[in-house]
Amino acid sequence: MTGPLAGKVVAITGASRGIGLAIAAGAAQAGARVALLARDTARLSAAAKEIGDAARAIPADISDPSAVRAAFAAIDQEFGRLDVLVNNAAVAWPHTVADATDEQLHAEVGTNLLAPLYTIRAAIPLLRRSGGGDIINVSTESVTNPFPHLLVYAATKAALETLSAGLIHELSADGIRVTILRAGRTEGGELRLRWDEQARLRAEADWDALGYRARVSGSAGQPPERVADAVVFVASRPQGTMIDVINVRAHS
Repeated sequence: MTGPLAGKVVAITGASRGIGLAIAAGAAQAGARVALLARDTARLSAAAKEIGDAARAIPADISDPSAVRAAFAAIDQEFGRLDVLVNNAAVAWPHTVADATDEQLHAEVGTNLLAPLYTIRAAIPLLRRSGGGDIINVSTESVTNPFPHLLVYAATKAALETLSAGLIHELSADGIRVTILRAGRTEGGELRLRWDEQARLRAEADWDALGYRARVSGSAGQPPERVADAVVFVASRPQGTMIDVINVRAHS
């Protein structure tokens, strides 16, 4: 297959739907073979089938380090290499810090921060063996202007950005580039799927009262394909080109 990512293997977390699925499809269209990681086996298999022969479903709970090790062993066995890791998976629920449950805090920190640590750790030996590659960590525009009721989500993404900034230097000798992809409001994402309706309404009332949605996110969301295009752009830059941070959001 030809394309800017021809010959490359790309692993994407949270790839069963939404932004992750769009990234997987975009990478495959750009010529890559893609490993789709997510917990929902049935949905993940359907997503891989939708993309076609270039895709493989690798079910895994990436907040479990043992599951991550097994998943990356499967990537190695299936593809024999890895060139790009996209940490896209994330969870969030609208809640104040005072009202957060133990389960919410563990899930948000586990999926949004610990999971990327586990996947990056597992990916590094494969990327080194491929002679270098890219780690692209999907973040959010709200790290610079955290939304009330989503502070834990923003804090975990801010920590991921700090980790990314340090890894740029830690991995430079290996030829591994690290990029923060800061996404604005994107349609078709998964974050809101499990939100409690009353908690959502309380959060949105506060956001509107404080002007957050108009000031930070604007009136329009962007299609997930724009985020996918940015991933392909970053991963297809020639050796010697470094993109530390890329912001992708709707213009209006």
